[in-house]
Amino acid sequence: MVNVLMALQVILGIALILVIMPQENKTAMPSQYGAEGNQTYFKPKGKQAFLNKVTKVVSILFFINAIALIVVTK
Repeated sequence: MVNVLMALQVILGIALILVIMPQENKTAMPSQYGAEGNQTYFKPKGKQAFLNKVTKVVSILFFINAIALIVVTK
């Protein structure tokens, strides 16, 4: 059982990396620091919205699997 959870953890980790890497960078500083802020009021569309949803699902599965791995090993 531990081997199956460990393999799943590795697969979820790789999936998380592959989902996060193509996302657009949104590091614009707020206008109070002298830079123009990004468009945070607008919802992402298309590919960006899909990647956000997949990132949330994979990250939740990753942490649930990590907790299950801890419980099984003890």
